[in-house]
Amino acid sequence: MRIAVIGAVLLVALAACSSGPQASAPGPEVLGPDGLRGLAPGVTKAATGTTLAAEPMSGFDGCKSYSFAGSPAPEPGALEAEERAVAKADDLNRKARDADAHVLDPGMHGSAADYAKSAAQSAAAAKLSAQAAAAAVVVTELREERAADLAASGGAVFSGEKLWSVVAPPQVKTPEGAGAGTALADLHRLYDAKGLKPTPEGHFAVAVPGRPTWTYDFTAEGAKVTYVALLDASLKCG
Repeated sequence: MRIAVIGAVLLVALAACSSGPQASAPGPEVLGPDGLRGLAPGVTKAATGTTLAAEPMSGFDGCKSYSFAGSPAPEPGALEAEERAVAKADDLNRKARDADAHVLDPGMHGSAADYAKSAAQSAAAAKLSAQAAAAAVVVTELREERAADLAASGGAVFSGEKLWSVVAPPQVKTPEGAGAGTALADLHRLYDAKGLKPTPEGHFAVAVPGRPTWTYDFTAEGAKVTYVALLDASLKCG
């Protein structure tokens, strides 16, 4: 009889535990007015702690891009490769402009030798221009690769010490549910009434409620959003 009573008490206790308050599962991460993972508007690089990787993955135009901690490390020498590519493109552009500015103009009464010299100079300037254009393509491709890498992992971009942009990982959406994979038709449905506009860079941007100067910046390819960032439009790189 005693064993039966003890068993009944245990069953009551278990039932009480199972009917008590349960810990709710955390909801999905959201890129909203308060940023993401502690990266909020106004935060400085020094205040990010261990949220981001220790080393930057890119440094175009003086801004440093950092992926979230735990993401794949950047390729060794990535920053140096960027610097070399940009320096080469800048040098070739300067040389091309200088060569073009010094092409001889023989005028109406120029000699045959003058015309030959002018033609040679024009050809040399054109060659430098072509080389500069090819170098610029390399820089553009590097920019796109770095942007794609950051979009794949998520992270942040800093202009000096100031937070310029928080890039959402692919699974993270805005409070309205827009992010990587969202159809452009749905993006317009969600944000047109809130002032969604195209940007000079070919993205789409809309103001963030309660955050003057900050916008949600949507990059798109084809008919879908590829990634979304929280961006301070008052800051610039370069």
